Parts: sequence; structure tokens; C-alpha cells
Amino acid sequence: MSIEVIDPTLEFLYGLHNRGIKLGLKNIESFLKICGDPHREIKTIHLAGTNGKGSTASIIAKILQKNGYKVGLYTSPHLINFNERVRVDGMPISDEEIVNFIEQHKQTLVDSSITFFEATTALAFKYFAKQNVDIAIIETGLGGRLDSTNVLSPIQTIITEIHYDHTHILGDSIEEITTEKCGIFKNDIPSITINSDKRVIKTIKDQASVKNVEVSFIEKEDIIIQNQTSESVDFDYNNQKFSLPQAGSYQTQNAMLAIKACQNNFSQLKDKDIQTGLDEWYWPGRMQLMKQDFFYDVAHNRNGVGTLVQDLKKIYSQKPIGVLVLKNDKINPELVEIFSKSFERLIISTIPSKDILSKEEIINNPLLQQFEFIESLHEALAMIDKLEHPGGKVIFGSHYVAKEVYKFFDFSFDNGII
Repeated sequence: MSIEVIDPTLEFLYGLHNRGIKLGLKNIESFLKICGDPHREIKTIHLAGTNGKGSTASIIAKILQKNGYKVGLYTSPHLINFNERVRVDGMPISDEEIVNFIEQHKQTLVDSSITFFEATTALAFKYFAKQNVDIAIIETGLGGRLDSTNVLSPIQTIITEIHYDHTHILGDSIEEITTEKCGIFKNDIPSITINSDKRVIKTIKDQASVKNVEVSFIEKEDIIIQNQTSESVDFDYNNQKFSLPQAGSYQTQNAMLAIKACQNNFSQLKDKDIQTGLDEWYWPGRMQLMKQDFFYDVAHNRNGVGTLVQDLKKIYSQKPIGVLVLKNDKINPELVEIFSKSFERLIISTIPSKDILSKEEIINNPLLQQFEFIESLHEALAMIDKLEHPGGKVIFGSHYVAKEVYKFFDFSFDNGII
């Protein structure tokens, strides 16, 4: 498939972004009907939450894939190529499949008010049905109850950690946000979660009782990290020992959600089968080691950044130095406090994007004046890269910089399989 063909197709698809986010299932249900209701043909596991959905989904997918299952994986956003969002056995959907789907349904898409995410969700479901996957692991885009993925009848739901996020859409209180995420609960279908906030737990229990959902609660304190290096983390959970080939203490929580989902639904899998999958797992943009002691992480909210710097400090016994590029709607005093307390040195940079903090916004924001500013991301990375520092180094804050980051480190990301 030539780049000339895929570009206009993606341009058309991205153009649907202009329709904004429309919460509700009427649109997607009518479009899926036109597509032959592919979501009714696939067995699924459905995830909602604030942090960790993509990692958890990808760990489940990898464990099952390595144990002989044909697995679909639907996540968002992508880092470099749109195709990354829709995978079968780790391999991204081909340009040809995307073009064929869009061409086939172009008139419907033009004549309707179907959004970018709705079109992408239908594309994923159609592709998974066509590929005849044994199971598809599906991550919500936003919220849960009104998210376009919520047409599914999954065998298992998962609620990852919930924090304040998208409050303008999901609600101002943690209880409202949790209620929206629990909208993926289905009558009598079990769920798993790993939340420690008492308000979140109470809301999950309340929502579960309405639909007779049995929820397994994984306690964070039962996950014991035995060892963490820049390249791995070993942990125990209730006398089971596991290891991940990527740093990040939070990944042990995502891994336990994934492991539990596999144990609950594929009971023939032994611990060693699960570890075989974990050994092969890899998820870019999360404590991803780009070169010795230099990481890339897309953490952008208080919890994500807080955990990132804690992990770097644990591994190196030193405060890290870093480069930050942040979306313009993410900045707040609590986050800035973490920056000033946790970094030995922090450079703020930018890239040309309407969604990213611009030079003017950075220079004119009193919260950010305590930090260095280097407009060129390449220059900022080069400066941090050549500094002698006994602690870790990290570029963090956004998915949007992935292309520049991989280019800088001459790192070939995703010429296919995850």
C-alpha cells in the first residue's frame, strides 16, 4: 500500500476529529449495524480507568498470545503510526485494511455525525471479527459508560487506577468519574480492580451491586517489589513470583490485573505460562530505556509523574534530571510542585502543536519561570544527554513527542510487532 493512498485516507479519518467527542452509543450502534455488528462476533475483555489501561491490556494480550491464542488489541492513542491502535498478535493493522474499510463506508461517514473514535472503534471490531481472533482486549477511549467501546458484552471487565481526569466531561468529583468508568460493568460479568482510594472503592462496590457484578479487589500492599533495575522489576503477590522486563513499579499493579484476568478466564494457564508471556512483553513510552540511564515516559498527571520520579530515585538513589513537554491543559500547581521537588534539573521544551504548551505559554506562566526553557526539543535532549549525572535521565510528559524522541535516539520503534 503506497503512502500516497494511506495519507488521504488518514487525512479524511483525522478530519472526523472536527466533530469533537460525542458521548453516547446511538451513533456507534447504528454504524456497527451497517458494518454487520462485528462486535457481537468477538469474545472480549474490556478495560476502563485513568492510568494503566494500555499497559494492562497489552500484558493480557502478550500472555495469551504466547500461550497459543490469537489476540486482538485495541488501544489509544498511538505513538507514531495510527495502525498501532489496532493489532492482532502484536502486529499492527495494515494500511490496506484501513483504506478498504474507510473506502467501503466513506459515504456513511460523510453523511453521518460519526466521530474519529467511533469510526476507529468500528474499524477495530470489524478487523478482529474478520481475523477471527480468539479474544480481543479492548481499552476505552474516555470514561466508560458513554464510550463508544461500551457496546461490548465482555467476559471480563477491568477497572484500572482512577484519578481526576477529563473532569469537564466525566464530572468534578472522584465519585462521578468512578461512576462513569464503572459504566462498562455488565450484568453478572465479573470485574477486577486495583484502587486504594476509599471513595473510589465505595463507588465501585455501589455500582457493582446494581448489576450484580462480582469484583475482585487486588490490594496494592500485597504486591511486594523485590528488586527494580533500569531494565526490570521483580515482584511477589500472594506467594507467586513474577518478573517484568521493563522498569516501573506501577507496572507491577498493571501486571497483577492482567495476570488475574488470565487466571480467572484461562484457568489452565500456570504461573510459568504467565511468566513466558511477561518475558516477551514490551510497551513503548512507559519507563522505556532509550539508552543507558535515559528513559522516555509519557507520564503527564500528578500520579504518573510522582511514580516516575519515585522509581528513578529508587533505581539510582539520586534525583533525576529531565526534559518536559506538556499538553497545555495539564499544567497545575500540584504538578509543578512535583517538578520543583523531585528533579535535580528540569528543562521545559516544546514542539509545534496547538495542544502543547507553546513558548509564549511557558515563558508567561509564573509557575514555570523557575525552570530552564529550551525551545528546540532536540537541543534540550542533547544538553541533558551530554551531562554527567549519577542519577537517571528522562524525557517525559506527552505521547506527542514520540516521533522526535525516537529520531533523536535513532531508535526504530514499531516496524511491526509488540
